[in-house]
Amino acid sequence: MCVLGFVANQTFAQVQDETTPGYDFSAPPDSTVTDTSAIPAPAGPIDPLLKNYDRIVLVIDSATNLITYYGVVEQEESGSDSLYLRAKRWAAANLGKDIKIEVDKRNQKITYVGSIPAYAYLNKYSKRSIGTFEFKLSFLIKEGRYKYQITNLVHEGLKPADGGKGPRNYFEYYYSSTTKVRENDNILRNADKDILKLIESIKLALREPIIVDEDDW
Repeated sequence: MCVLGFVANQTFAQVQDETTPGYDFSAPPDSTVTDTSAIPAPAGPIDPLLKNYDRIVLVIDSATNLITYYGVVEQEESGSDSLYLRAKRWAAANLGKDIKIEVDKRNQKITYVGSIPAYAYLNKYSKRSIGTFEFKLSFLIKEGRYKYQITNLVHEGLKPADGGKGPRNYFEYYYSSTTKVRENDNILRNADKDILKLIESIKLALREPIIVDEDDW
């Protein structure tokens, strides 16, 4: 689950567009960051078995009404060129074969459209494939810092035996649906775990390597 607040190296939702004139890279997020008014209220009677069921709480970007993961990482020792190269290497190794790339050199922004395997975790030691999670990942890179954003999240289910594509559902559908609540919620909970692992992988890959002084032994 996302952590709210503006703390370096933590995850929260984006509500500003960095291309907007006067955008402050280090400013705290808008106070409307937790606004979930765009999520429709359940229609009709609620199943009594679900009244005490706590669904996962995700962060909705108030500007796009999309589920969004994002954060700013401060690395004073890192130049923008080295961060750019590390981001490209990480994306090539982690986002699948059919990765799409958009580069906005003016705003020092790279956007990837990729996917990761989707799993249902049956217990601590076993899992089963349920397709893929697709998303858009953006990096905004500057000297000594970078910002990542993951949004446009889609679950594509397993392909049917007779061929063709599997069913596709946006995370927002799972989040607001009033049917199959537990099933949809479990998909989001499993996805949340893997997305947070992905974010930790990004931070590790973009971290400046530790140089050991040869005289320090």
